[in-house]
Amino acid sequence: MNAEKLWTFPVPSTNIATKVLMTYEGANVVLKFDYFDEEDNNRTYNGSVTFNTVVAFRHSDEKFTKPEYIRTSYDTLIEVRDSNWIKELTDLNREYTKQRNLRHFAIYLDSYGLYEFIAVRYDFIEKQEGTLKKDE
Repeated sequence: MNAEKLWTFPVPSTNIATKVLMTYEGANVVLKFDYFDEEDNNRTYNGSVTFNTVVAFRHSDEKFTKPEYIRTSYDTLIEVRDSNWIKELTDLNREYTKQRNLRHFAIYLDSYGLYEFIAVRYDFIEKQEGTLKKDE
C-alpha cells in the first residue's frame, strides 16, 4: 500500500479513556475521542478530526482489518495513494469525483478498529481538557 502519514494520535490509542464517537454534520463526519495523557499527570483530554465533504466511509473491526492497514495506520492518520476505493467511486461518477479531488484517509485505533473516509480534506480540533460530554 502506498500511503502518506499525515498526523499521529497524541498518545497511544490504548489510552482512549471512554469512547470513540463518530457524528455527522451535514456532509462532514467528525471522529471524536477522549484520552488520558500519562505524561501530563493522567489528565483527560478530548479532541476530534473532521473529514469534510465525505462521500463514503467505512469502519472495520480489528478482526476484519488487513495487516497492512494496521501496520501503516496504527495511531496514525494516513492518506492512501492510488486508492482502489477511489477508483471504484470514480467508475460510478467520474465527473463528481474528479471535480471534488477526493482523497482516501484511514486511521487504526487499538480496540476500535479501522476508520476510513473518502473526503475532500480533514481538519483537527485542538485538544480540550475533560471527557466528551454525554450528549456528544
